[in-house]
Amino acid sequence: MLIAAVQRPLLIAVALAVVVVASAWVGKRSRVPAPVFLVLAGLAVSFVPGVLEIRLPPDVVFYGFLPPLLYAAAFVVSPREARANWTSILLLALGLTAATLLTVGFVGWALVPALGAGGAFLLGAVLGPTDPVSATTVMRQTTTPERLQTILEGESLVNDGVGLVAFSIALTAVRHGSFSVADGLLKFVEVSAGGIAFGIAVAWLVELVRRRIHDAEIEIPLSVLTPYVAYIPAERIHLSGILATVACGVYLGWRSGGIFRPEVRLQSVAFWDALEFILTSVLFVLLGTQFRPVLHRLGDKSGWALLRDSVVVFVVLTVVRLAWMFTVPHLFRLWREVAPRRDRFILGWSGMRGALSLAAALSIPAAVEQRGEVLYLTFTTILAGLLVLAVPLPWLLERLGFGGEARSAEEHDARVSILRAALARLDDLGVEDDGIRRLYESRLERMRSDLSDRHEHADLRRELLAAERAELQRLEAEGGLSFAAARRIERQLDLEEAGLRR
Repeated sequence: MLIAAVQRPLLIAVALAVVVVASAWVGKRSRVPAPVFLVLAGLAVSFVPGVLEIRLPPDVVFYGFLPPLLYAAAFVVSPREARANWTSILLLALGLTAATLLTVGFVGWALVPALGAGGAFLLGAVLGPTDPVSATTVMRQTTTPERLQTILEGESLVNDGVGLVAFSIALTAVRHGSFSVADGLLKFVEVSAGGIAFGIAVAWLVELVRRRIHDAEIEIPLSVLTPYVAYIPAERIHLSGILATVACGVYLGWRSGGIFRPEVRLQSVAFWDALEFILTSVLFVLLGTQFRPVLHRLGDKSGWALLRDSVVVFVVLTVVRLAWMFTVPHLFRLWREVAPRRDRFILGWSGMRGALSLAAALSIPAAVEQRGEVLYLTFTTILAGLLVLAVPLPWLLERLGFGGEARSAEEHDARVSILRAALARLDDLGVEDDGIRRLYESRLERMRSDLSDRHEHADLRRELLAAERAELQRLEAEGGLSFAAARRIERQLDLEEAGLRR
């Protein structure tokens, strides 16, 4: 019996791992963002006969998945783009979140009888914030310009703290039947400002430690612990753990230049890429598996009525966001330039909800009468957002003229400038080393060549690297090279091949 009890969770874990790998493989080979396949795969798994119901406790999301994913997203926020667009980020994170909450609340109250007033505004609080995991995962798989990515990521990172505070206030109002606007605003300021201050304090302490440690085996585990150190204590003292984690990640990301040594940075980036991929993929699959238990909680309610309610909520969310993008920015045109229409359309189209909204809905106590309807409408909104908004996003970006050409040209110009700076420094030092000079001059000449020549050069380099790899394998197989030395050489070859651009 004990063996069977151990084997069952293990088999479920292995099955989920297979689903994650298969869905990610399909997503990489199609233009459809991977989260869509992952959620659909989880949805399909949940309905397979004989598969037990997989429960996703909200604390698993809040305390297990959320801290490292928030930290990873905040760490790579562009400082220049964030400073240039901070007003847009705050307007979306505060203003649009509040507008969405109120609109969903009033429309849900009027058009979805099963919710009632309390349930409608609770649903608005759950769906008000966009999801950082969905936003960052989908955006990074498209050709969205960095400025728009920064705005979307910044909005989703900030409005999660705002949304959870609003959710706790709405839940209190539903459970106790009363609500004070003044107390709610005071609590919001205390929780938000306190969370940000706590996160910065944690980041400052971590920076002091990491400037004295330059060992990847210590720094990488420390980087994994950091978001939990920011999130969990902040939550325990009733501050915003989300904003604490975001503030910590942004602070350390902006000051990372003086923290990491190059070799440690290479290993840390590789580790965090893998960790973020695993956590995100598993979370989206688990998200898909929750639809079956959500449906079971609804009992024998009319399918057409449920479908109508879900369509109403999703349309309201989408219309409110698009309407905001095409009206509110004009109110601030005296202080800042209004973004082009295509930029505002993409920002409006990309407001997806995700695991955070579902975790908030799952945390509603069973005693709340409208819990089942809120859960159902939350899940269907997440699924509709991924299918209706995320799937056509790559095509929309191309149709609106967002491609990778401008980014490639910018990167090319930067590489040329960097090589020229190295040659100028060589002249300043007065060093007569023809080998070094020829190396940099040959690199600069390749950068000056046209695109077709660069592609031919890259193809030739790949052929030569393949020959080097074959010789490395021969030396290792014949015993002329130790395993450790072979791995170091192999890593160098990997870095060289990864640096080739098509």
